[in-house]
Amino acid sequence: MNGTLIAVVAAAFAIWALVSVAKSNLKNDQKVIWFAVVILLPILGPIIYWFKNKK
Repeated sequence: MNGTLIAVVAAAFAIWALVSVAKSNLKNDQKVIWFAVVILLPILGPIIYWFKNKK
C-alpha cells in the first residue's frame, strides 16, 4: 500500500513537471532536455526541475 502511494505521488509530480515544461517560456531545445530529464529520472527529474525553475 505504501509503495503504491509513493508511486502515485511520483507519477503525479512527473505529470505536473511535464505540463509545466510544456507551458514554460523555454526555448524548444531546452524543453526537449527538460522532458528527457523528467522522463529518464522519474523521481529525481521533477524535483530538479522544481528547484531549478522556482520563482
